[in-house]
Amino acid sequence: MIRCTVSRRTFVTSVMTALCMVGPGGRHACAAKGEPGGVTPASPGWHPDEIIVKFCEAVEPNTRDATVRQHECVILRTCTPANVHLLRIPASRTPEELVADLRTHPCVEYAELNHYVSLYFQPDDPYFGYQWNLYNALTGGINVEQAWDVETGDPNVIVAVLDSGIAYENYGFYRQAPDLAGTRFVPGYDYVNDDSHPNDDNGHGTHVTGTIAQSTNNDLGVAGIAFGCSIMPVKVMDATGLGDYFTITQGIYFAVQNGAKVINLSLGSSSASITLQNAVAFAYHSGVTVVCAAGNDYGSGNLPDYPAAYDAYCMAVGAVRYDNQRADYSNTGSYLDVVAPGGDTLVDQNADGYPDGIVQQTFVLNPTDFGYYFFQGTSMATPHVSGLAALLISHGVVEPDDVRKAIQQTAVDLGPTGWDERYGWGLIDAQTALAYFGTAVPE
Repeated sequence: MIRCTVSRRTFVTSVMTALCMVGPGGRHACAAKGEPGGVTPASPGWHPDEIIVKFCEAVEPNTRDATVRQHECVILRTCTPANVHLLRIPASRTPEELVADLRTHPCVEYAELNHYVSLYFQPDDPYFGYQWNLYNALTGGINVEQAWDVETGDPNVIVAVLDSGIAYENYGFYRQAPDLAGTRFVPGYDYVNDDSHPNDDNGHGTHVTGTIAQSTNNDLGVAGIAFGCSIMPVKVMDATGLGDYFTITQGIYFAVQNGAKVINLSLGSSSASITLQNAVAFAYHSGVTVVCAAGNDYGSGNLPDYPAAYDAYCMAVGAVRYDNQRADYSNTGSYLDVVAPGGDTLVDQNADGYPDGIVQQTFVLNPTDFGYYFFQGTSMATPHVSGLAALLISHGVVEPDDVRKAIQQTAVDLGPTGWDERYGWGLIDAQTALAYFGTAVPE
């Protein structure tokens, strides 16, 4: 399940502390504390009445269907590119039982639970001056101002944001975020409601998108890193921030098959999945750079987080504060590649009068009521890397391995010398990454 999170346990709950906005008139009144709505899943981290099954390639449709009926299941959805099926199971059986049975069936390649995953963000409260994460005089942030002298993004480079949707259009009840009016969007899809209008009803996806490509140099609000690039909205989470592996897999295949060059996954789960691993592998082998949140799980187990931990195919991103110290919520581990600003809304280290979160335009409860909010989390760190990847691709560094190399080899080393489990290769540096290959495009 994908969820906007402050903290994660076996599954993730979504908690909102007081949020304040930065507006033209200064600090606005704080929103009331409380839950943003939604329910906690009844099962221990996976859908209680669904499983994922892939049948062997040689199995005929009639044999497949007979096997499904034999187990009193129904095929709910099929992800055709991955050739995997989502099965509704009978009330008399548990997902664990059905998975165990089907794994022994000669027609089945694999069966697994449809685990929930969670979005990684921690909101708190509230223009370019407040975006210490992009550039500041003390620590430099990610040096995006200098990078913009080289590259601001090619509209043909598409970043797919797999999230809670984006406030990208005026449609029905939904409204476009004013500070996304100049951002380029390409058609996406809503896999939650099964339609072509992936609008945001949570706020998380809009905030994440802002860091990648908020409308910039438009005399309004805040800036985005790769503001010349295009965004593909793919909704894989519902209004409460819940999603699942099957839905995310559908989103990944859609993004790849419709021209995305970068996929941003500010989400995760501590449960491994063959289906999800195959999806990110497909993206990688298709020449797509996959960027994932490393997780906000440090205080409650620090387990490997997926898909970030599929290190051969994904770049895993941890979070640092204004002072470049690891944020205490940010996961560590062998799969961590780099860190980026994720913020810490409990402090004001730059003394600007606001908490040191990552500020972008979004909404909290009403998807027509926009403000500039400070959020924190590895969800907020991840789009910094996606934005930099988009700039690199715009600059001619196209292959995922080359994008990764440019980002990792130019990162500012933090902690022990070289790679370490707390900071990976270090804090990303947009200016230096763009200069890594010089003017020559890697062959």
